[in-house]
Amino acid sequence: MNTPLYKLRKLYGYTGKLSNKIINNFLIGLNESNPSILYMFRDRDVKPYRHMLPWSGEFAGKYITGMAYMYKLTSNQELYDYAVDFIGKLLKYQDSDGYLGCFDKEHRMAGVCAGNIDVDLGEHRNWDAWAHYHIMYGLLLWYDITLNDEYMNAIKKMAEFLMNTFYKGGARVIDMGSSGTNLSLYHIFGIIFRRTGDSRYMKFAKEIETDLSSDRAGDYINSALLGYEFYQSREPRWEGLHTIMGILEMYKNTNETRYLDAANKIFYSILKTDVHNTGAFSTEEHAIGNPYENGNIETCCVIAYNALAIELYEVTGDIRIIDFLERSHYNAILGYNSPSGRWATYNTPMEGEKCASAHSINFQCRPGSPELNCCSVNAPRGVANVETWMFAENKDTLYVNFYEDCEAVLNDGTKINIKGGYPVNNQVVLKVEPEEKGIKLALRIPSYSQNTEIIIEDKVIKPLAGTYYSINLDKATEIKINFDFAYSFEAGGGAYEGKCSIFRGPVLLGLGLGDNHNIDFEELPKITKLELNEAEIISNNIGEMEVKLKNGIILKDFCHLGFDGSKYKTYFEIE
Repeated sequence: MNTPLYKLRKLYGYTGKLSNKIINNFLIGLNESNPSILYMFRDRDVKPYRHMLPWSGEFAGKYITGMAYMYKLTSNQELYDYAVDFIGKLLKYQDSDGYLGCFDKEHRMAGVCAGNIDVDLGEHRNWDAWAHYHIMYGLLLWYDITLNDEYMNAIKKMAEFLMNTFYKGGARVIDMGSSGTNLSLYHIFGIIFRRTGDSRYMKFAKEIETDLSSDRAGDYINSALLGYEFYQSREPRWEGLHTIMGILEMYKNTNETRYLDAANKIFYSILKTDVHNTGAFSTEEHAIGNPYENGNIETCCVIAYNALAIELYEVTGDIRIIDFLERSHYNAILGYNSPSGRWATYNTPMEGEKCASAHSINFQCRPGSPELNCCSVNAPRGVANVETWMFAENKDTLYVNFYEDCEAVLNDGTKINIKGGYPVNNQVVLKVEPEEKGIKLALRIPSYSQNTEIIIEDKVIKPLAGTYYSINLDKATEIKINFDFAYSFEAGGGAYEGKCSIFRGPVLLGLGLGDNHNIDFEELPKITKLELNEAEIISNNIGEMEVKLKNGIILKDFCHLGFDGSKYKTYFEIE
């Protein structure tokens, strides 16, 4: 599957509204409010050294990556101009040998930092290769947008620096330590080999693959092929997912099925054992084999797993991946973002409270960067990544995966207009105006929608849930889809044994203390299916959905829970 060449004329739904708020209230102006995001590169060799984190150099890379996806989603010209200006300033700090990190010459790519890390992080390792990975990835996205050769040249200079530093008979990347992060170069070198055909990049990636199988790394390929669950691997932390995306790149580059088999097994292992009811991956930043355990569910973990999902979908076209991405988008992703677009969480628990990342991981704050942390700069990517899967293209077929209100124009001139107020309302109307040659559409029928109706020119079709329904169009056509929004219930386990999560379509429902002052929050009454079926559904102009039960209980869509500072729950006893 490929993302088709299209331009969104307008994204009207909550995703579009939130995206514009993130652009205006966070992305544009970040360099002025947090100037250290650039100056850490400027001052890297100046004593006394700045006090930094092992991963400080990643902030700029994650930031430009998020801006790239947001621009592709919205075509916001002001964002484009701001990003190009920021990248121009960043590239001025690339050293003549290609290095574009924030550590001094003595310790760059050495894995060990000087006295400029003032947080007790065990080995005091730096994640210099990880930072270069994120910058290279972000620059590649912007090269595709702008076709500015300066960006590709900067990527190649960084690649030269890395190839001159490692695997020349001396140091290996694995020697830096922090293998879960630094071996992510495997992913970007696979990509630039595919882009350029330069065999040196493939050779470097294969050396990293050797490192990956050592006893100091996750050994993801062999572990998966031997049948181990991801949480049983040596490195089940979230950062390794970026390296695992490199496994997919190796499949694209070699067509060796073992790579695809390994990536598939890892993805579905995590989906089975470590994805919470919100569609979020991780507990305390790694896989533990239990999705019902309470623990920090980190924003960066969610974004990395979803990025792996998107890349796997591009290779396999498996509709189950889109079902997962939709649930994650409407709950975990939208739910970690303040509706203001100004801040995002570090931890978005199944039940509990939502706190801004600058509040909950404020140990990452530094002079000149009060709002910078691993999650704050990464969060916009999660929202904008919907751009990569809302439509997909394979041969002569356009796949429609996303049903929020929008207008899009494909590269061939075909126009698509979607209205209906999804996911609050269950009826969607698609108006498709194909070019003269016509178009073949494949409409995604979500797995939750067991009794879907498609109406075309008074003809009623009842497609199977969890499949694509294909139709050939040679003229302007209106298609109505009635999704089945019957409430569905998913049993909990562990701490939530005997309780269920409630879904309406793809949306997880929860109960916030601030909306329910008249009940005992610690001893919630049972909810009956009859009460749910008779409930009133209300949606306001800021995109909140409320389910009002006759007994006075108010349930709300997960993505709006907790931002008033009150506690919430998503597991209930059901009669």
